[in-house]
Amino acid sequence: MQQDRDAYVRQAAANALGQGGRRSDDAALSALVQRSAADPDAGVRRVVSGAIGQVAARGSPVALSALLARLEDKDGGVRRSALKALEKVADKDDEQVMSSLFSRTTDVEAFVRHTAVETLSKLTEEGNDEVVLRLLELLEVDRDARVRWSAADGLGRLAARGDSRVLSALLARLDDESDSVRRAAAISLGKVTFAPLQELELQEQLRQERHIAELEHSTRSEVQALQTAIRKMREAHAEEVQQLKRRIAGLEEQHQLDVSTRDTHIQRCEADLEKQGRVCRVDEFMPCASVVTRFLGTLPGLASPGNYGTEIVAPVWALRCVRSMPSGFGAGGRRGGAASAKAEDASPTGSPGKDKRDLLELFELFEQLSTGKVTPLELTENKPLDVYIHKGEDDAYGLYCCSRHRLLALLMRQACCRNECITVRCILRSKDDCGYWGWHWNNFYDGGDGLNVQPSPSHALRGSQSASGAILSPRSLTARPSSPLALAF
Repeated sequence: MQQDRDAYVRQAAANALGQGGRRSDDAALSALVQRSAADPDAGVRRVVSGAIGQVAARGSPVALSALLARLEDKDGGVRRSALKALEKVADKDDEQVMSSLFSRTTDVEAFVRHTAVETLSKLTEEGNDEVVLRLLELLEVDRDARVRWSAADGLGRLAARGDSRVLSALLARLDDESDSVRRAAAISLGKVTFAPLQELELQEQLRQERHIAELEHSTRSEVQALQTAIRKMREAHAEEVQQLKRRIAGLEEQHQLDVSTRDTHIQRCEADLEKQGRVCRVDEFMPCASVVTRFLGTLPGLASPGNYGTEIVAPVWALRCVRSMPSGFGAGGRRGGAASAKAEDASPTGSPGKDKRDLLELFELFEQLSTGKVTPLELTENKPLDVYIHKGEDDAYGLYCCSRHRLLALLMRQACCRNECITVRCILRSKDDCGYWGWHWNNFYDGGDGLNVQPSPSHALRGSQSASGAILSPRSLTARPSSPLALAF
């Protein structure tokens, strides 16, 4: 773990120590503590912090010192991992730990603040006023819904029953914009409010019976004094009951509003289901859609580092393009410089003759696929397509191909035989390594979803000029009559 240069190997070693080591294993703890501060890779430090929480005994000074140091790590994931480990190692109400947890509740990362509040509420004894005040502040001012949720949940565990500050804050959060925050506030209210009305009435009845038994042996003056006290208690009780009824009425009104919002959401979901029912008929005009869908479902499992360099067989319909514009064009159509020379299909687009040759080569490859001179699997047998697995902004995994020239020909062939599921050989590449493939992804991926492939600007320009007869007509690209597909490229 200390000497291997590969960060993934060091992560696996630290994870094995955490899972295989016993609680209070000093040797494993010593190795992990040393690596937690020395390793330059943030991923390794995150795994090491979690492993310390698995092997260290509760209250271990060595583990506490290492984890508290990791709370100042520049990586938010390391800080969060250290917080979760402190929950297993630190004793309740440890002053040093509590001070560090308080500072992390103001962390710049929302997920770190959320974890800090959860850990703080679990390492604090009930009734700690300082912690309750901090949770009230976070519940009111923090902009992240997860932090407000954890603060509301912690108040339900730590606040004293009947605390007016906590009751007011939780009642205000019943109008929060987040469903989870409103739900946590309602649950916590049930924990910190006074006892239910029936319980209060039963307690009052028992109290009166005891008082009556005592008054039977008292003088008349003492009886009158006790009756006066009982009357005042009843009046106070009646006032409390009225307050609770008003609060219950407010909660019922909010509940009705929530039910109305839920019904509206249900109607919207039913409409979406109806649309999905129409989508289910896609197999009628695209028979291989189910095969492609099942393959896409396997992408999350293939995204692990252990699969990089592995050859797979993928449907052509599942492939996306790393960039929508041709190699050498970045945002706004500008040439990318020396990076373009590395791509398989890179070619300068400033030369009309070169563009014509590229287009003719594309259609020649398409013709070979269409006539059966070469099959898609034979085309990719000696040189499989280089692909990356990437999770886009829509949280959907996609298989992004950087072999643009062959991908276009394969897509054209697939479009001409929709009843057949064409498959090709691909090799999974890593986006995060420090070698060529990581460099290639960072320089060529344009941030899109990879579903649209645009022609080069020079192609589009010549197409418009050829329409007026100025430079080039589609018939000059091939001896056969031009087709709509040819015009598209």
